[in-house]
Amino acid sequence: MIGGEKNEAFHACLCGLHWMIIGSGLIARAFGQFADDQDTVIFASGVSNSREQDPDAFARERDLLLKQLDGGLHLVYFGSCNVVNPGQDSPYFEHKRAMEHLVSTSGSGTVFRLPQVVGRTRNPNTLTNYLRDCIVDGRSLTLWTRAQRNLIDIDDVALIATHLLSQARKPSVLSIATPWSLAMPHLVSLFEQVLGRRAQVELIDRGEEMHIDSAVAEGVAADIGLDFGPDYPLRVIQKYYGSAHES
Repeated sequence: MIGGEKNEAFHACLCGLHWMIIGSGLIARAFGQFADDQDTVIFASGVSNSREQDPDAFARERDLLLKQLDGGLHLVYFGSCNVVNPGQDSPYFEHKRAMEHLVSTSGSGTVFRLPQVVGRTRNPNTLTNYLRDCIVDGRSLTLWTRAQRNLIDIDDVALIATHLLSQARKPSVLSIATPWSLAMPHLVSLFEQVLGRRAQVELIDRGEEMHIDSAVAEGVAADIGLDFGPDYPLRVIQKYYGSAHES
């Protein structure tokens, strides 16, 4: 999952309304453009690297989250769709499960579980930036053939989440994802199509499917006019990694 890179708070103002936004990364920036509720804290800060091992990093996020939960506002936390996978037992995913529990049992919070969020960021650790860089640089990619990933545009995450938060009854825990969880070789083939280059790959027969309940997100997308059709993953990759947007 992709979070804010720094533990800093700022207020985003749009149309005279204020959301408190904790963080300054990809998600924080997206929600700064769609603020429409003055009683909400967008918690988009904390541990964003799924390979993180440092207990101090997890403790900092927990302390900041507890402080915000005590503030009396509705708090939105961004979890990971992969927390439902029992095979994901790393310190990062154990931490995400614990933070989700704090928010969902607080009585004043919403957890939005996200898959692989795609947007404009220089962070080399995001899945899509890593795939692009390896293909462009000619570096070898080791792909688990049965592993799946679900891509969603950060702009669409913000639109769907904002719509859900505008309802009188806000969700407690909900996945914002698309119906398209793709095997890694398929995903890399889409990058090859967009970049016009062949990837150097080594295939390993490992991995497992992603099981995401995306029904509510799909319904909201239909209501607000987002197209989650079969070519959605390709369109997202083209938007951020096509020739017009090469960095």
